[in-house]
Amino acid sequence: MESALDTASLKQAFKSWTDTLNKGDLDSFFAIFHDQSEILDEDYPWRMDKAEFVDHIDFHALGGGKGLWEFFQWIPREMQFVVIGNTGHVSGFSTFRGKPRDTGFRQRFMGFTMTWVHTEGAWSVLSWHQSPLLGRILEASPT
Repeated sequence: MESALDTASLKQAFKSWTDTLNKGDLDSFFAIFHDQSEILDEDYPWRMDKAEFVDHIDFHALGGGKGLWEFFQWIPREMQFVVIGNTGHVSGFSTFRGKPRDTGFRQRFMGFTMTWVHTEGAWSVLSWHQSPLLGRILEASPT
């Protein structure tokens, strides 16, 4: 039997987290974040704590009770998983794609890193940072 602190358990926690986001199950999605988590999202220029992040996502998901998105999907790629002690590290690339209401289809390519912590018998997200790849491509070096 595998330990609760291995890459297999972290991969499963990450899959559950991704599934809750893509199903729009925001209560379950937010529950996976540690109460002291820190988030740096691609469309907001400052760090957010959990409460600020919930407010930020609620704006997009609930915006005036209607929601700003008809549908969306967050797709991870080229994943790396590392577990050291009770800390997990997940990194990779992702595609966020979707259809905002009243406008065309959107797609954004990003790199991301996550820190997970295993406490009280479960993995939780402690830190999530994602940023668009375009700046890394177009502004990689001064000319």
